[in-house]
Amino acid sequence: MKIVFVNGSPRPDGNTGTMMKILARKAKERGAEVTYFEIADKEVQDCDGCYRCDTEDRCGKDDDMTEAYSLIQSSDVLVIGSPIYMGMETGMAKCFVDRLYYLMAKKRLLPGKRAAALFTCGLSDGHMVYGYMHGRFDKLLRLDLGFEEARTFIAPGMRNRVDLEGNYYAQETLKEMESFLFPE
Repeated sequence: MKIVFVNGSPRPDGNTGTMMKILARKAKERGAEVTYFEIADKEVQDCDGCYRCDTEDRCGKDDDMTEAYSLIQSSDVLVIGSPIYMGMETGMAKCFVDRLYYLMAKKRLLPGKRAAALFTCGLSDGHMVYGYMHGRFDKLLRLDLGFEEARTFIAPGMRNRVDLEGNYYAQETLKEMESFLFPE
């Protein structure tokens, strides 16, 4: 199994990045081939809606999204993570997601792939307050991009540099995500 983890946090070692790295380590322990794509370390330009995605077999931008497209197309599972800032994923994660239009434009993903979105937020009731992220990312991942199965996970109460070992929501989210990534 090939899994691509995409971290959309500006802090690679923040809560989101740490949770993603824990999942990546667990995936490796289970024999998965893991690739970790840190958006903060990459050049990902804004999507400007050029015609190339619809008319040509390439994106109109020349940046690190070319690598991301290849990784996603060759993977079995995509996991995107981001903290929630001001009610949405980070700007860099939003830019990355916007650029996934390239994969959607001509149905460039093979069937049978799965995807997950992980969001961390500081509010203790963030899993309820930001519940709309479930529908938004289900539509994006499953309906628009064509992933066969998709799940969205929201870990609330994740203020800056939370002790993940002692945080109930972090531990529950990690367990649920691991069950999704590796169904028995």
